[in-house]
Formats: sequence, C-alpha cells, structure tokens
Amino acid sequence: MDDLYTTRQVQDILKVDRITIYRMLKDGRLKGVQVGRQWRFTRQEVERMVSGESPANETVRQPADNGFPTHCVQTIQGLFSNVSQVSSLMVDMQGNPLTQTSHPCTFCQLMLSSPAGLAVCQASWQTFAQQSQDSSRYFTCHAGLQYVAAPVFDLGHQVGLFLAGEFHWQAPESREVTERLRRLAVIINLPPEELELAAKSVPVIAPERHAQVENWPSAVAQSVESILQERSGFLQRLQKIADLTQIN
Repeated sequence: MDDLYTTRQVQDILKVDRITIYRMLKDGRLKGVQVGRQWRFTRQEVERMVSGESPANETVRQPADNGFPTHCVQTIQGLFSNVSQVSSLMVDMQGNPLTQTSHPCTFCQLMLSSPAGLAVCQASWQTFAQQSQDSSRYFTCHAGLQYVAAPVFDLGHQVGLFLAGEFHWQAPESREVTERLRRLAVIINLPPEELELAAKSVPVIAPERHAQVENWPSAVAQSVESILQERSGFLQRLQKIADLTQIN
C-alpha cells in the first residue's frame, strides 16, 4: 500500500464524496498536503480518520506553551512572510517550534506531513539553534534548502532563533537534488517521485533580492525582542503590585 493516498482513494475508504473531503480539509478534520494542484494524504492520517482519533501530530506541531507570546510573534511573522513571500519560523534553543511555520512551500508541507519528516526537520532546527550561538546566520537543512536567521534575546539571554528560509540562493544542480531527495525519501518513508515533484515549489531567490532577504530577519528579531521586553516590564509591574497588596 502506498504511503500517500489520492483524494479519490480517501473518498473510497471513508465512503464520502469529493466535496466532503474538501470540507473536512477546510475545517481541520482532515490533514493533507498539496503536491502541485493535487491533494495527498498520508497513510497515518487516513488510518486516524477511520479510527476516529484526533488530528494527527497536533500535539507535536503545536508551539511550546512556556509563556512565550506566541500570538503576537505569530502575527509579526505572518506579516513578514506575506510581504517577503519567504517562509518563516521561530524556534527555541532546543529546536522546538515557538510558532507555526508561515507561508511554507509545498515541499516542506509534504515533509512535515510525515512523522519521520517532522523529526528530521526538527533535528535541523536544533542544529541551527546551536550553531547560532557562535554567530552563524546562514544554514542549510537536511534537504539542501537554505535559511538565513537572526537570534532573539530576552534579558540578555538568547531565547530563540528566527528563521527565514526554505529557498535556494541559486538554482541547484538537478542531479545533486535528485540524489539527495532519493536518500531522503528512504529516511522519511515517502515516495521519491512525490518529493521530487514537490521540490519544484522551492523558491530561488533572485540575486537582486539577496541583500534584502539577508537583512530582514534581524529586523523581525528586533520586533520580537521589543515584545519580550514589554512583557518582562509588565510582569515586573504585576509583581510589584502583588508585593504591595500582600497581606502579612
């Protein structure tokens, strides 16, 4: 049995029509990824639907709940990606996502649809976070995609890394891409043909935009740091009020 199902195959398994499939995608009951103009569904997702379980990987993909102002940062990140048309994400120093990925390309959606693919991506994010402590700003992930990043500090300590990525600085050599994707397909248990088709969605940054893309992450990181400073000041004021009103 293939690891990825077509819309027609899912219709037959769930005994529903195509319109119902699209409604389920829209309201979040069913998770899928677009490869070109076609929807594809993982075997795990279809089995989840048959068994009636909650959406797959929902816990893994949720940002960490550690007091981080996710909603505010997500809004800034989304604006950045909408304007720049570059995917973005913020991770903590262990590589855990603090936000949901904004504007992901089809290839990365396909990667994240696989539990093994998600694990490989998170391993890359962890490596990026560790390397950023040595002032590194440019990274290449397991799939050969490039990222430019900026560290985010709170009270003098680095608390995360803002990543702008999922692109190529220049068009890669096709044979090299094919070989890399075939190795990756074995690791994450996805058909290599699906990965190769999805890889065509990865954008190539035009030379005249290189300087812009390199500078933007620092501006976003500064905005996030301003939010963190405001939060810290607010918490300090609350603590003072609590101390003043404490009954001995």
